Amino acid sequence: MPYDSFFMWFLYFSATAFLGWMLESAIKSFSEHRLVNSGFLSGPFIPIYGFGALALAILSSLLSQAPRMLFWGVMLLVPTIIEYFVSWFMEKLFDIRLWDYYKKPLNLHGRICILYSLFWAILAIMTIKFIQPFLLMKIKLIDGAVLYYVAGALSMYYVHDTIDSVRALVFYKTFVANLHRLVKKGSMFIPSIDLGTKKLPPEIRRILKPLKAFPQLARELKSPLSAIPKSIRTRLESIIGGKYFH
Repeated sequence: MPYDSFFMWFLYFSATAFLGWMLESAIKSFSEHRLVNSGFLSGPFIPIYGFGALALAILSSLLSQAPRMLFWGVMLLVPTIIEYFVSWFMEKLFDIRLWDYYKKPLNLHGRICILYSLFWAILAIMTIKFIQPFLLMKIKLIDGAVLYYVAGALSMYYVHDTIDSVRALVFYKTFVANLHRLVKKGSMFIPSIDLGTKKLPPEIRRILKPLKAFPQLARELKSPLSAIPKSIRTRLESIIGGKYFH
C-alpha cells in the first residue's frame, strides 16, 4: 500500500468513527432526553464504526468478483461479528460489559441481537453504496501535506484520549470495588474534598464519563450504592438517570 494511501484510509477511519459518534450520540440523546457523549473515548469518535467501515472497504474489494449473494452475505454479517468481538474483548480486558442485550429478543450472550444486527446491516449497505464513495472522493482531494498533518494530529489525539479513557474505566472499576468493601464494613464513602451540596466530589466526577456513555454500567453500582451519602447519590442519579440504579 502506498504511503499516502495509508494516511487516506486513516482519515477514512476517523471520518466514519466521527459519523458513528454523531449517529449514536443523537440516538442516545433522543432516547435519554439529555445530551449524551456516546462511546468509549471522550472526543467525538467511536472507533468501532471506523473499524467496521475499514473492514467493509477491504472485504468489498476482496470479494468484488464474488457472487452477489456471497458478497452481500458477508457485508451484512461483518458489523455484527465486529460488535460481538469488541464486546468480548472489552469484557476480557476490563471485566466490564459496555453494552448488554440480554433483555433484547434473539440475542447471543447479550453481546449481539437481531434488532441491532438489522440496524448494522442497513448501515453497511449505506456505507458501501454511499458513504464510502463520497468520503474517499473528498479525502483524495486533500493536499498531501495537509493529509499528513491532519493524520499526525489525529494520531496524537487518539493516543491521549485512549489512555485517558482507559484510566477512567480502571478508576471506575476500582471505585466500585472500594464501595463494596465499604458496604461490607458498614462504612460510608467520604469524599476527599468537601465541595458542598452543589458540586459532586472529584471521585464521583471521574466516574461520570463512563457512566454517561454507557449507563448500563450503573448496574454495578446498584449493590454498593448505599455506601454513597444520599445527597451525593441523589445528584448522581439525576445526572445518569435513576432508572439505571433501580
